[in-house]
Amino acid sequence: MPRKKQTGKKRASPEIPVNSFADIAFLLIVFFIVASTLIKTRGVITDIPAGEPSDAKEQKTAVVQIRRGKIALNDNRIDLATLRKELAGMKLREKTGDARIVMLETAGEFDYQSYYSVMTAISGAGGVVALVKEGDD
Repeated sequence: MPRKKQTGKKRASPEIPVNSFADIAFLLIVFFIVASTLIKTRGVITDIPAGEPSDAKEQKTAVVQIRRGKIALNDNRIDLATLRKELAGMKLREKTGDARIVMLETAGEFDYQSYYSVMTAISGAGGVVALVKEGDD
């Protein structure tokens, strides 16, 4: 059987050329770094006092409670807007030392947004947040 005569054509390689993939990946990384924007996040600075637990009523300390998604100030149920007004009325920025402490007590199920909103309200009013751990009863 006669063989076919090869003309000057080269056969196509069955492999995929991957030589430039690293360059393309590098250019994409550089593009996304340059094209992305950085957002400055806001935080809350809180001073958490240390010490022995004591009765809040002796010191006349405000107690904010979050229980089952409901907010209460000194055992009176209120909403977040009213809490902000009450805290502003306490004039915590003008007070010093332990008089600025607002106890934050949580129990049961509550969402993080409520917790963060209450902490922001207390800090924004000039109060110092004291966290009260839920009892092990």
